[in-house]
Amino acid sequence: MTTLDFGCGRKKAPGAIGTDLRPLPGVDLVCDLAHFPYPFATDSADCILLNHVLEHLDDPVAVLTELWRIIRSGGKLHIRVPHFTGRYSWSDPTHRRAFSSGSFAYFGGNHYDYYTQARFRVGALRLVYFLEPPPRRIYRAWGVLVQSLLNRHPTFFERYLAYLVGGIDEIQVTLEAVKNGTGSQLSRQ
Repeated sequence: MTTLDFGCGRKKAPGAIGTDLRPLPGVDLVCDLAHFPYPFATDSADCILLNHVLEHLDDPVAVLTELWRIIRSGGKLHIRVPHFTGRYSWSDPTHRRAFSSGSFAYFGGNHYDYYTQARFRVGALRLVYFLEPPPRRIYRAWGVLVQSLLNRHPTFFERYLAYLVGGIDEIQVTLEAVKNGTGSQLSRQ
């Protein structure tokens, strides 16, 4: 199984081929994700990891289109990005954007999927709430309550409650590459 870890930095996933803009320890291939095509063959990866990378790039649609080219049909793309209501989404001056739970539906899951030919089925989506200050019982209980409600009704929570609880920090999404020409129908089911 071939796993590619794009933007791995110093924390490359075990067993993965790590790529980054900087030649850091553990980086196997220096690659600027803003320039296409990436130096990987079409349909050459089973799994791709993007851990807090997309928010730093100017064109996430083009990046995901290029990753769709590289990943095999049925391959998994694991993405972690900041949520638009999160405190850290805009405090980092290198962030160009933040995301919502609906951001990944533009790859075959809504009526605006004409931006790209890349098709992904959303396999799993999780909104994550990190609570700070240091964990005390009351803070832990509040965090558990918020987290349990978050993923039951993510769109409702994003629209009406996210700012009341201090924001949602992160989105974790797993996308499955669909390459058989039925991506739009499959992801809408």
